[in-house]
Amino acid sequence: MKVLILCGGKGERLKPLTESIPKPLVEIQGRPILSYLLSHFKSYGFQKFVIAVGYKSEAIVQYFKYNHRNLHIEIVDSGDADIVKRIQDSSRYLSNDFIMAYGDTLADVDLDGLIRFHKDHGGDVSVTCYPLQSQFGVLEISDNGGVTSFVEKPVLDKWINIGYFYFSQRIMGKVKKHNSFLDFLHETIHEGNLYSYKHKGIHITVNTVKELQDAENNITQLEEKIGSMRNDG
Repeated sequence: MKVLILCGGKGERLKPLTESIPKPLVEIQGRPILSYLLSHFKSYGFQKFVIAVGYKSEAIVQYFKYNHRNLHIEIVDSGDADIVKRIQDSSRYLSNDFIMAYGDTLADVDLDGLIRFHKDHGGDVSVTCYPLQSQFGVLEISDNGGVTSFVEKPVLDKWINIGYFYFSQRIMGKVKKHNSFLDFLHETIHEGNLYSYKHKGIHITVNTVKELQDAENNITQLEEKIGSMRNDG
């Protein structure tokens, strides 16, 4: 099974860091986000990757000339394009089921668990989701305006998409019909073929400088957790 990693975004909110490099090459404690992501997949035995690039693609091509040379890497450049276009362009390298991940998101997802989950439900696509934590304090208010409770930044009963998709190969014909990844997901949901794999462990995104600072503080915990999961398995 191969892994498709999306590395084509511009990373506008991380400027000026992303003025010269794409977001997956932004460093956390001196190491690119992409490198952590590849190490996670390698720890589960994955060796074959398709890297879907666009913005500053030459930097990623150069990166792989000197790094992760023990892996089988295919690079597909779709330019400034929607995710669905990146999948379509990468499809020539994806002849079987595959996993797709975002190149700016790190999590200690149990990839073996994701694969088992997908095979058990029998649908076409699985997406890993994570509990939504509010950025604000949340009030409960009575009819007369009195505050009955206050919780600072609670975890809500909602889930967010963090990537780590599993695609069955049979869905690729439908992927190729769409111009928008969101439209593809809506159709898949309408047909009852999208399932959610719930992840409640560590989740790190790097969309802003503040999130990068948080990642600097949390990346060691993520590495230790992934190492522990691998040893336990």
